[in-house]
Amino acid sequence: MDRTGTGTERCVIELLALKDAPDDALLDQVELIGERAARHMLLDEAARLQHGDLPMAKDCAALADRIDALIRPA
Repeated sequence: MDRTGTGTERCVIELLALKDAPDDALLDQVELIGERAARHMLLDEAARLQHGDLPMAKDCAALADRIDALIRPA
């Protein structure tokens, strides 16, 4: 993923940088972006990358799932 991309790509890069961060740090960033926007950006990026960069696509999808689980606990 090119670090000079669009605003959406920058947000995705910032979120992926937090994939191993504590939940509260991730949730702080998600609150800044908006929960729905963050999840949609990650899932859109996962779909876009699925044939070109599968590991990054999986990271995007897994992070979207993590955000969903944190926002909507079982």
